[in-house]
Parts: sequence; structure tokens; C-alpha cells
Amino acid sequence: MSVGDQLNLDDNSGLLDQARSKWGTWVDADSRLAVVAEFDDLRAWLPSADPEVADEVLLALAMLAAPDGGDDIAATAALAKCLLPGACRLAGWLSRMPPKEVFRDSQPVQAGGWSAVERIDELVASQLWIEARTFPWRRLRKVAANILANTRVGVLREVGDFFHVSRADRTWANTTLVESFSAGDPADRGSGARSIGEMPTERAAGALHHRPGILADSSGPDEEPEAAEELLQLLAWACECNVISLNDRYLLLCLVDEADRVKTRNLTRGYGGLLSDELSKRVAPRVGVAEATVRRHGKRSIRALAVAAPGKFGHDE
Repeated sequence: MSVGDQLNLDDNSGLLDQARSKWGTWVDADSRLAVVAEFDDLRAWLPSADPEVADEVLLALAMLAAPDGGDDIAATAALAKCLLPGACRLAGWLSRMPPKEVFRDSQPVQAGGWSAVERIDELVASQLWIEARTFPWRRLRKVAANILANTRVGVLREVGDFFHVSRADRTWANTTLVESFSAGDPADRGSGARSIGEMPTERAAGALHHRPGILADSSGPDEEPEAAEELLQLLAWACECNVISLNDRYLLLCLVDEADRVKTRNLTRGYGGLLSDELSKRVAPRVGVAEATVRRHGKRSIRALAVAAPGKFGHDE
């Protein structure tokens, strides 16, 4: 099911039928909506309209939808319908990422029913509805940009992206699950569901990401990778001492993780190849910045650690 299907915003939607019937009343109450005669013409009008004018139209819908405005659910549906193209692009971007990176939320999944794409569509749809319903129309403009940006942040937080989770709950962001869920884990290989054995189980990977993960193995503490543990201690200390920021730590962890995935990489760019073009290209979509920014911020963080960390763990670099 697509994002629109999840919200039941097809041509036969009851809420959109209400929006169609109320359109004339809405136009009479707010002249900004008078750009089209019928609601069904609005989506075709928006792409060709002046951005400022289009934003005023969306703001009028957001005001009608908000509980402190018109408190009209039909207006929420109308606004969400207008923003579906951007929401679908967001869902597509998230769905193209490896499940290990995007499907890290703490919600158990039903046996035989695991689907990363479908779950992402559900999350994008639900977050889009929340943002459309609660847009702070009294103080913000640029409705489409703000709602879609907040939808992206909300979904990334829900699936366990460390940076976005840490902004809301630092304790949970730094928690790693050490046993499988008591119920709901998919276990039937024959049904096509992902089994426990197919879930990422590397203890080092779970620690390096600082993300909730299912660890199905029972390795003892003596098998914990020393290098990974030392890296986590170093980065935790660096953040506490304001040597680097949480954003910098997330970027470095992404670089380390991607470096582990690349069998052969260019080591000539320095720092063990962490700032190579290939790794920058892989990490840039994960952190939402340009490749050059990845290299620049990565180099700055590594240099800051090199200056601040010698002797911190009992030996110099």
C-alpha cells in the first residue's frame, strides 16, 4: 500500500468528498483559497503556481485543519492530499535504504508480516497526518517544506535513527537490546518473513550504531570487540567534554560502519580511508548533507579527537 492508500486518500475518499462539498464555504471564508473553483483542481494548480501564493493556500488549509483553527478533519485530508507527492518521495528514499539502517524501531513485528516498505509507508503516512493536523499556522509559513521536513524527522526518529532519537530521548538512543523480543519476532522462513537468524546480530554493529537492535547470539563479554568498545568510549568521552558534538559522533559512526561494508576501499586519502570519496558518497544520504560536507566535518572531528585524546585510554596515538 502506498502512503496515500494508508491514509485512504484515493478518489473515493469520504474525507475528500467532504472537502469537495465544503470547498465553496471555505473559499467564502478565506479568499486565499479562491485560486481554483473546485478542490480537485488544486493539486494540478500547485506545481505551476508562484511558491509564495501556493504557500498561502496551503497555510489556509493548515489553519482550517488545526485544532486551534477550524478543527476540520476534512481540511487535514485536503492538506495531506496536496502534500502526497513529497511524502511519497520521502517514503521511496527511506525504502531504498538497507533495512538494517532504516528499520530499527522498537516495535515488534508480526510473524509472517514483516515488510520494510509497507512499514515505512505506514510510518510516513501517520507522521504526515500528525504534521498536517498540528501545523503551527500562527507562527510558521512555508507549509509544505516544514511539514515534509518534520515528517522526515519524525519517521527517522521512529525507526531508531540515532541522531534524531538522541534529540528526543538520549537514554533510549544509547540503549542496545541484548535479547530478542518476547513476542512478535518473525520466525517462519517459509512465509518469506525475516527470521531471527537473518536479523543483524553482530554485537559490534549494534554498539557502533548506538541503535536498538536484536542480538540473537549469546556471545560472552570476553568476545566483545575491543576496538569497537574503545571507539565508543572515546566518542562518549569526546561528547561529554565537548570535543565533538552528537552530530559529529553520528557522522563518524556512519563512516566507520560504511568502511566495514566496503571490502576494498581507497586508503590513500588519509585516516585509513574514512574520508574517501566512496565512503563520503555512501554516508551523505544517511546524514543529509553533501559529500564534501561529510569529508570536511569528518576531518575536523578526527583532528579534534587527535588533539584531545592522546593518553586518554592509557596510550598515545
